[in-house]
Amino acid sequence: MDRLQLTIALDQNFSEKELAKISENLGGAFELKDRTYILKATEDKPPTAVFALGNISEKNLPSLLGVIKSEYWKKAAKNISKILGKRRRGDAPMISFEYSIESLRVYMRCKTSDRKVIQAIFEHLDSALEYLWHLVQKENLPSSKAQIYFGFHEKSGAFRIDRAVVLQPDFAEYEFDEKNVKWNKIGVKDS
Repeated sequence: MDRLQLTIALDQNFSEKELAKISENLGGAFELKDRTYILKATEDKPPTAVFALGNISEKNLPSLLGVIKSEYWKKAAKNISKILGKRRRGDAPMISFEYSIESLRVYMRCKTSDRKVIQAIFEHLDSALEYLWHLVQKENLPSSKAQIYFGFHEKSGAFRIDRAVVLQPDFAEYEFDEKNVKWNKIGVKDS
């Protein structure tokens, strides 16, 4: 079986040594060769760590969830939270998981330097993936080509859908009503 693909990109607020330690923690489950990067940092953005999971499909979802639900992942999350939890330039880092499901682009983000929250982000990634997969299968989306944004809500200890953006044919923004499991349009801009 092929190993799962993962790309890790840290900005220059992190060191090559820190990138190597994160890679070491995840390299047992993911193919990381030539897939780790230090990117140029910008002053107007917080220190950033991106974990790109690529295209998630019916074929690789079970393997990915198996890794994320494992003790291996929990141990890696604990070690990675120590690295990412350091404030840099006096700012908490932005931690992002990015992937696509069919033609959807998904961004799951949290800005924090709290190690326990960072660990929780990694440990609760599975439930957000499963929930979005369920919505995709039920075709409960504002568009098949939307960009879906999740935020990590510390109070509930889980990722939640913040909004969806549909760029074409006309720009529209949607919020997700969790209680009624439906999307509501919240903004339309004229071109």
